[in-house]
Amino acid sequence: MTAPSPRPLAGREEGSIAPAVPVLALVLLLLAGLVVDASRQLTARSRAIAYAEEAARAGAAAIELDAPDLRLLPEQQVAERVNAYCRAAAASGGPVVAGGDCFRGTTSGGDPLGRRIVVQAHVDVVVPTTLLGIVGIRELHAAGDGRARPFEGTDQEDAR
Repeated sequence: MTAPSPRPLAGREEGSIAPAVPVLALVLLLLAGLVVDASRQLTARSRAIAYAEEAARAGAAAIELDAPDLRLLPEQQVAERVNAYCRAAAASGGPVVAGGDCFRGTTSGGDPLGRRIVVQAHVDVVVPTTLLGIVGIRELHAAGDGRARPFEGTDQEDAR
């Protein structure tokens, strides 16, 4: 009985997957980066909306207490309250960008009497990326808008 002849080297397949492993690992890492950092950006957007709504509420609290009907203080004072809230949010370590410029104006939208009582605010936030820094994306931006208006009196549910 004769020994089997060795297979030729040209037809061997050992190690043929080795070049594909680093490429597949990089693709999986980038996909994980997209998932992780996209969820962080969605969280940042909801945070921006929350900051904007709170800033608008701060401005909507600027009402004339001596007026016979519900009306806001002059727009400059409302803007000061909105922007003060944004500055405080930025100073507290929040990701608010341009903390002193959140006020977007007042409108009469939603008020049946046509009074200028709806306060609008806009907030931009920036969050650092986690895994997308590998491809050079260092931060993600998100923005949110908020609207608020004061209301008059109480109703039955408020009295409980």
